[in-house]
Amino acid sequence: MINLAWIISGFYADENDFGGVAAIHNLAKQVSANPDISLTVFALYYPLGKSEFNLYNAKVFTFNQYPYAELTWIRKLNAWREFRKKFDEVNRSREFDLIHSFWAAEPGYVAAKTSSKYNIPLIANICGGELACFPQINYGLQLNYRQRHFIKKTFAAAKIIVSGSEFITKLAGKYFNEPVTGKIRNLPFGVDEKLFNPALYQKSVKADKPLLINIAHSVPVKAHKDLLKALGIVKQTYPNVLLQSYGFDEHNYIKDTAKQFGLENNVKVNGFIDYKLIPGAMRNADVFVLSSLYESQNMSMLEAAFMGLPVVSTDVGVAREITPYISKPGDHASLAENIIKAINSPKPGYKDLHERFSLQSTSNKFTKMYINVLNNF
Repeated sequence: MINLAWIISGFYADENDFGGVAAIHNLAKQVSANPDISLTVFALYYPLGKSEFNLYNAKVFTFNQYPYAELTWIRKLNAWREFRKKFDEVNRSREFDLIHSFWAAEPGYVAAKTSSKYNIPLIANICGGELACFPQINYGLQLNYRQRHFIKKTFAAAKIIVSGSEFITKLAGKYFNEPVTGKIRNLPFGVDEKLFNPALYQKSVKADKPLLINIAHSVPVKAHKDLLKALGIVKQTYPNVLLQSYGFDEHNYIKDTAKQFGLENNVKVNGFIDYKLIPGAMRNADVFVLSSLYESQNMSMLEAAFMGLPVVSTDVGVAREITPYISKPGDHASLAENIIKAINSPKPGYKDLHERFSLQSTSNKFTKMYINVLNNF
């Protein structure tokens, strides 16, 4: 039996709470179902006011009662202190064999300190903007000295550093030398093929107009302006093209920009979509498109591929590993060209998609990694 501790910034209050990274939730469900693994999750900041509960076969502890907007450094440090007390208490009763942190900044740093104190091997996952640096939009943890320090300490302490894409593995070489990059392993989060299965969803019959789908909150790193510029070019060839946009757009940026570009009839802003409804929305689309400046992996493009859609993306996350329709971030003309190519070639022909990216396959690889780390510790 492997006693496994996950340390993460936020987890899920119940099985219907997909407010964060659903891929991590799915991995927890899969890993905790393994009779040879006992999973305990320590969630530093979320959910709020729910200090101890069970989710699937995992035990979950949380340490914060303040919404993110009110989470000052003092309150974070208090959460860390409460975590340390609880970890010590639980470890005395079961003795953890392995620690796995998700995000290599604050959770990773807390995990690194814990790993050192108890002499427990650490695996650290890069899950987001740890290697991003975009001062023009104030995005990326490499912009912040304190977060850079946390990441550096985490990587130094980790036995294995997990990257969700070759893009991130390559980017790590820009900031770190061989002692760190030599510990990186490519191991993406997997897609739940029971949910993202096109055979389970009827494709609607629609008018003769290409339907594009984008799933991304309206934040600068997602570069929706580039996407809408590309859509304007596509419209010259396909006047009735329609972009279905899903994700929070609290300040109406997408809607207003579409109107500015004369695309108000070609863009439908749908807001947040429940995770379980995503496959149905994808099933009715013709092309999935992503215009981001940076992604550590991006699950939506993988989920779209599992639904049989051609994927058009900027060269971020796993895009280069699955699709030929790749554009340089910021190059809206190239993005438009690839969208048109994808519309004209609706059957993508993905290679070994399920073997590389299904939840079952990737969770098995995570389990093998846990075993290998313990065998070599």
